[in-house]
Amino acid sequence: MRSLPSRTLAGWRLMALCALLVLTASTDARAASGLYLSWGLGYGDFSGTELVTQENPALRGDIPAQGEACCPTGTLATSLRLGFSIKGFAGPEIAVVGSGWNLGSGDEGGAGFVGGGVRIFPIKFLELGGLETKDFPIDVGLGVMFGYAVAGSDFAYTGTAWDFDIAVEYKLASFLSAGVKLDMALPTYDNFAMTSWSGNRGRCLDTDANQVLINPGVIDRNNAGDQCPAGRGPETVFISPQIVFTFHFDLFE
Repeated sequence: MRSLPSRTLAGWRLMALCALLVLTASTDARAASGLYLSWGLGYGDFSGTELVTQENPALRGDIPAQGEACCPTGTLATSLRLGFSIKGFAGPEIAVVGSGWNLGSGDEGGAGFVGGGVRIFPIKFLELGGLETKDFPIDVGLGVMFGYAVAGSDFAYTGTAWDFDIAVEYKLASFLSAGVKLDMALPTYDNFAMTSWSGNRGRCLDTDANQVLINPGVIDRNNAGDQCPAGRGPETVFISPQIVFTFHFDLFE
């Protein structure tokens, strides 16, 4: 995988600054039992190979540059997570992680991951060993999610993805905590590239994840299973540092 660009490093610096600011807090930040809603905003970056989302006008307008490596970079990223903490230890969660690039340029593109999983609050487990965490000023959340993945612009790819994240937050009030979060999504895209969402059409991808431009050429997506027996999708990793705010709702008080 390629090295992180300077814009990614800027995102990491932003996370470090936010972490320094919230370290001045000294209030109870335990994972509360009950419902929570978390919103994050930050920077996203793809790395890997073959995620070609823009057409190359020099090659016939709707044809990608074969062998082009990867990927959309410098993307705006956001996330939305809804979960329920069981006794403050862990609980189920549903989430959406999305990003967009070249916004407002006429060549916009985007990617998204949506699914469900579980979140664990490891600090709470220290109480099982007899350590009181009620006044501990920090909370840590470890999340894992599996679901649907999509990315593209002129060419789009769909599939599934695992998403892992770690969040470090401080409780600013009984109903609100804030901090920083790092998301890492590992998508597995199908061996088919969409060239027309409205027409439900696209091209097969070969074993190098390049679009097959002849035999069979553009086909109906419903026939992809029969006409695209070999090949693979782009191999990518999506990383996103974000500032995160979590709203807590105790339904039992």
